[in-house]
This record gives sequence, C-alpha cells and structure tokens, in this order.
Amino acid sequence: MSQQWRRNTLLVHAGTPSLGGIEPTALSIYPSTTYRSHSAQALDQLMGGEVSGFSYARHGNPNVEAFVEAMRQLELAETGIATASGMAAIDAAVYATQVGPGDTVLISKDVYGASLNLVGTIWDEMGLKVVVDDFTDLNRLEQSLAEHQPRTVLLETLSNPLLKILDVPSIVDLVHRVGAQLIVDNTFTTPLVTRPLEWGADLVVHSATKYIGGHGDAMGGVVLGREEYRQRLRQYLKLRGAVLGPFEAWLLHRGLRTLGVRFEKQCFNAAYLARILDQSHQFQRVFYPLFPNHPTYAIAKRLLPPQLGGAVVTLDLGGNNKDDIFRFLDNLQLVASATTVGDIYTLCLYPIIASHRNQSPEERANMGITDSMVRVSVGLEDPEDIAADLIQAASAIHSPAKSSVE
Repeated sequence: MSQQWRRNTLLVHAGTPSLGGIEPTALSIYPSTTYRSHSAQALDQLMGGEVSGFSYARHGNPNVEAFVEAMRQLELAETGIATASGMAAIDAAVYATQVGPGDTVLISKDVYGASLNLVGTIWDEMGLKVVVDDFTDLNRLEQSLAEHQPRTVLLETLSNPLLKILDVPSIVDLVHRVGAQLIVDNTFTTPLVTRPLEWGADLVVHSATKYIGGHGDAMGGVVLGREEYRQRLRQYLKLRGAVLGPFEAWLLHRGLRTLGVRFEKQCFNAAYLARILDQSHQFQRVFYPLFPNHPTYAIAKRLLPPQLGGAVVTLDLGGNNKDDIFRFLDNLQLVASATTVGDIYTLCLYPIIASHRNQSPEERANMGITDSMVRVSVGLEDPEDIAADLIQAASAIHSPAKSSVE
C-alpha cells in the first residue's frame, strides 16, 4: 500500500496482505503457535533473521504483522512491534533506547500515572535514575536536560487527565541537543491528529486498547520508530514475551479501519460537549485543549487541526469531598463509570482511584489533579444526551437540599 494515499485511505487499506495473488478484505486469524518450514535450512534462516517469515508465535504472527504494518504506514515509521498492552509498549520503547544502570530517564510530570509507576519502580530498581519535571516550560526543560543529561525522555502529546498539549517539535530539538532520545506516547491524539515521528521524535507508542481498537474488546500496544530500533524491539518481544495474540491483533486491526470516522466524531462530540458543560455552570472548571482558557491553548491551536482537540473532557466539580464525587458517579445513568478511554461508549473515570491512584496526594497536587476532578472519555452517543446525564449527576451533589443539611 503506497504511503502516497491520504490518512483515511490508509486507515481502511493499510496492512492488507497479498496471499499468493489473493487480497482478502479481511485477513483470516492464524492462532498457530508454530509454523512448518519446507526445509531445515529455511528454518535456520528464519530463526537467524536472515529471511522474513514465521517460525514461532513469540517471534511473529501474520495477524500481528499485518496490524503493525498498518500502524507503521500511518505513523510514517520504518519499523515497529505490537505488544500485549500499552504498558508493555512503554516498557519496550524504554528498552529500545538501551538505557542501563546509571542512565537517567527524564519524564514529563503529566504522563499517565502507570507510566510514571513503571519507570519509577521497575526501571528504577534496575539502577536507572528517574527525574520527573514540567515540560510545559521550555526554559525549565532546557535547564533540566542540561543538568541531568538523560539518555531517554518520555512525554505524551495530550496529557491525562489535564489535556495539556506539549510543544513536541520544540522539545525534539532540545532533547536531541543533549544527545537524548525522545519517546512520545501518542495514544490520546492518534495518528489521525499528530504524527510525532514527522516532528523528529525517535519512538512513538500507542495503547492500542484505546482509540485504535476503539470497541473495548481487545488489549494491545504498539511501538514504532526508525530502522535502527528494529533489532532491539524484536529482541524485547523474544526475551520478555509480551506478544500480542492473533485474535487481539485481528480485532485491533479491524478497529483501526474505522478510526477516521470514529475519532473525528468523538472529537466533534467532545468539543460540543465541553461548550454545553461550560455553559451549564454546574462545574467549577471544564478542561478542553481548544478552550482559550486552557494553559496550553496556544500550542494546541498551532499543532492540532481545527476541531480535533481530542475526545476527552475533564471536569472539576469543586471541593474535595470524595463522597460527593462517588455520588456524582453513582448518579450517572447513560455515562458509565469505567477506567479507560477510546471506547464507543462515553466513560467517566475518577483519577485518584484509577489512573493516578498510586500517586501521593502531594504528587497529584503538583500535577494539578484535584480530588474533585473526573475525566470523561467521549463516545459516539448524541452529545446532548451525554451532557444532560453529566449535568443531572452534577446537580444532584450541588442541590439546595444537600446544602441545607450541611
């Protein structure tokens, strides 16, 4: 499939293999753990990486390779792998940068809580120095890079849950000046909105569980980058064994084909929903990247296509009463209280009990995450219905009856 095709065309067609001149519109599922070779020499060449093909499922699978090929074309990457989860993708990307004892990994303070935990525990225990800093201030970041001389830098294009857009093109330049490598988690924007490798990032990762699959029925991750990372990424899969299964790969690839229509609609819904909720005066603050009052609005306006500000809206209900937030969640009727993003359904998450549960109150405060904040992953329902449900749930905890009792 030519990379000259536009993105929506690639979404539909990329990764469709030719099987002896036959091009199936839906690839069969290959659950085999091993594959016969026509000769011992052929198997030897396969196992040695001299020729392409399949020998053992931990080394490769037709469904997984088709999915990776589609993602590779979409992100304009030279190589890539698929993993069993988004967390495995982060782990593989860090491994690919060849960090070792004594090296420093510099991480944006706004990344997903589990990513902070991964590097701050497992990789820290392996002798890495982990530094967390604010990447929204480029002057501060430049000083931090000069001081710590990291080998690897990790950030997200659109942060969770405060929805900050980082100036990735400028950060790429700063990171490369000190000889470091930049990993960009592109999960919340998808290749439909941003392609960090075009900006010069070294590796891009996705939790394919989210928007790529899009239906809440398959878990997986993807790491993509330049050719120089191929051997290290393949080695990760062979040695760590965090491989994506063929059934999951088939589902994720199927989901990818509709990413364009799904994600654009979800982004439009999120923009519309954010305006309704902001005008309802039921929330202390509504966070949306393309609102002029958002702290990274100027960057978002420059780097994001119009009306594609992502499909997440974060709400601060005010106060710090955990019981009130529980009541808000319990009062939701259409919106589900659940712990992911990217599904066709609208989902609401409470960060302090889910995505950032393992961060201390002090760490969350430093990130700007309050105890009265919830994250809404906007689905494909009618946005007026989504808004009505969120507003009625919020009004229940702001009701005069409740205030009079207090």
